[in-house]
Amino acid sequence: MNRRKFLILSGTALSAAAVGGSIAILEHPHAYIPALLQEYLGQFTMDEEDERQFVDAFSEFYGNDKIIGFVGLHRIREATSLGTPYTHSKVELFQRRLVSDFISSTDFFQKYQLETVPHVTFRGFKLPCSNPFARRV
Repeated sequence: MNRRKFLILSGTALSAAAVGGSIAILEHPHAYIPALLQEYLGQFTMDEEDERQFVDAFSEFYGNDKIIGFVGLHRIREATSLGTPYTHSKVELFQRRLVSDFISSTDFFQKYQLETVPHVTFRGFKLPCSNPFARRV
């Protein structure tokens, strides 16, 4: 990160802190990410253990600091509409990663077609291709 991006990010964070003293910027990812997935994908149910495993795997793969930063930036952006094109692009990138990793790590699509409120289970994070026609090396 260069100095210009750092200054822009710092200015955004300071502005958000000054404007919204009552806004909880940092929220634990285990509470925020499942709620965010409900917002993006619609209603579904999932066991707490499966939610925890997904959030842990997602956080471990991308890094806990990045996930906490994403949650903070997302909260600032949703609550105050503050941000820069740089921070907006980072939040949107993590939103896409979150949804695609969730869909590929669970049985969401299989259950979504059969049930109105599917009960989703975590299968594993970043699993290799399970296509029966794929060539095994």
